[in-house]
Amino acid sequence: MKSLIPCSLAVLISLIGTHEARAWGQDGHRITAEIAERNLNPKALAAVREILGDETLAEISNRGDEIRSDGTWDFATPWHYISIDDDETWEDFERAPEGDVLTVLAKLDAFLRDTDAETLTLKGAVKRGSSKLAPTLEKTIGKREALALYVHFVGDIHQPLHVGRRDDKGGNRIQVEWFEEEYSLHKVWDEKLIESTNLSYTEFATFLNRFTEEEKEASGNSSYLDWAKDSKAVRDQVYDFGAQRSGYFLNIVEPPVLSYDYRHKTLPIVREQLRMGGIRLAAKLNEIFGSE
Repeated sequence: MKSLIPCSLAVLISLIGTHEARAWGQDGHRITAEIAERNLNPKALAAVREILGDETLAEISNRGDEIRSDGTWDFATPWHYISIDDDETWEDFERAPEGDVLTVLAKLDAFLRDTDAETLTLKGAVKRGSSKLAPTLEKTIGKREALALYVHFVGDIHQPLHVGRRDDKGGNRIQVEWFEEEYSLHKVWDEKLIESTNLSYTEFATFLNRFTEEEKEASGNSSYLDWAKDSKAVRDQVYDFGAQRSGYFLNIVEPPVLSYDYRHKTLPIVREQLRMGGIRLAAKLNEIFGSE
């Protein structure tokens, strides 16, 4: 009976798909945003304050997940991730026609830079069930909403499973046992690893907010595609289940048991991805809103 449980859960996960993906969870996004705000130059910080008022970047960082409860935003679901398999190169991989996280970051970047543009219309087609009809939905947003989504999607692209494999839907179809509880591998990376530190998002951000001048300069010279490449480069370590590795695929055997050893190996990756997401977000906002 025990062996049937992971299979049934895996089927459920496969039906849900990546729609339920929450890159980093709430605290992960707040950590990235908090680090970024602490590294804004005065001009960029003033521009952010003009857009957000008293709100902080951390406060608006989860807007990208909050809109998932609104069906009129369903067209934006594919923008939280990008799919590329292990054997695909970045020069010839198949881009999703509905767009991806690279697509939306470029659109939001251009809008935030345009001081004359007051609104941006985002739209896309949504295919529901087996219907061949894909109704086009659209939303018109202003600078505040655009900044909130931008901050969120920068966080998304730094979660390695949001630059994910197609076959297991970025780890959503991989069921694992995490300290005697069953979750998808994706959820472990979104939330459980960060939660296991027992740190608030401000404490976590403080511990990570240490950068050399070389790191700050490099973050300003990197592109969105560079960030995706970096996430894919560490992705193989996400699937390193040790001796259990050979049989994990879509849980055709018992789910891998992940505990202290896996946590010890992967927390440094989580910390580095959050850390780099924060300083890169700061560098982009400093550039978007004008260099000193």
